[in-house]
Amino acid sequence: MNGRRRMASVLTAAVLLSILLAGAFEARAQEAAKTQAGTTSVAAPKGESAPPPRPPKERMAVAVLLAWVWVSIAVLIGILRLRVREADRVFRLGLRETGHKGFGGSGE
Repeated sequence: MNGRRRMASVLTAAVLLSILLAGAFEARAQEAAKTQAGTTSVAAPKGESAPPPRPPKERMAVAVLLAWVWVSIAVLIGILRLRVREADRVFRLGLRETGHKGFGGSGE
């Protein structure tokens, strides 16, 4: 059982790491495309100007939102792991009800 749990942890970490790295590589590719487009394009017309930079509060709000999302995901994964451990413990002890019909079922 310990081997399966370890394998699941390794696979979960690998998937999360690949998702994070894919996002970083995509961001770099977009940045490279912007710099290439900026060097090959003709100067912008006089009526148009570059958009102003985002204010620090807005940038911080985005960072806080992303941090909150990742913390929420981590907490939910932790809760799920605890529930799986408890279900495994109950199964090993043989306390499982055979006639259980779900949440709130009478088990008859």
